Amino acid sequence: MAFGSIMQLKVGRLNIELAPLNKDVMGEFIRPGMQSVSITKYLETKAKVLEDEYEWYEKVRTDSDSIVWGIWVIGGDERELIGTSSLHNIKKDFFFEAGSGSLIFKNEYWGKGIASAIHQARTWYAFHVIGIDRIRSEVIQGNIASRRALEKSGYYLTHVTRNSKFVEGRLHHMDQLECINPGASIGNRWWGDDRPTKTACEARLRTQDAMKWASKNVTLS
Repeated sequence: MAFGSIMQLKVGRLNIELAPLNKDVMGEFIRPGMQSVSITKYLETKAKVLEDEYEWYEKVRTDSDSIVWGIWVIGGDERELIGTSSLHNIKKDFFFEAGSGSLIFKNEYWGKGIASAIHQARTWYAFHVIGIDRIRSEVIQGNIASRRALEKSGYYLTHVTRNSKFVEGRLHHMDQLECINPGASIGNRWWGDDRPTKTACEARLRTQDAMKWASKNVTLS
């Protein structure tokens, strides 16, 4: 798998493209990006240098259990790499499942609705294109914007992992979320004899809305 197919969408006036990465753009991650504490503090990682990014790229390129995209802002002939998004730990067992994550490492693009749009596009790709049943994600408590962006595409809280990340001098809890493919047959298999919670039902409606939005606004190349 390694890299996902190209997806194009608009966020306000910004033209966004999700596309495979290549080794030549790895330097963009560290200007300042992955050398900035505002980015790395949530990742439990030290500042990165170019060799680290090359190593990460080779690991991703050969990973058969992940699908990764670079996030670009497109302006005419210019392409600016601003982050990454992924489906990872993809596995087929009783259900077809994956984890998910996104990172926008240029903070001038925070708060513009890009993360929400990316999550919706990725959710659509996961469910509509490759048929995943459930996507998982986690958010450090207090990162309200990241959690809201996930919830917009249908993620909902399942449980909290306590005291699992040390950030800015203290331990933080992690919110664990999931998004279930809204197809009726998958929902019936997932819940079995249990009755879905109100929260899960509301999340399913948001997922359906996200799928509708993506089907109209995402161009798959």
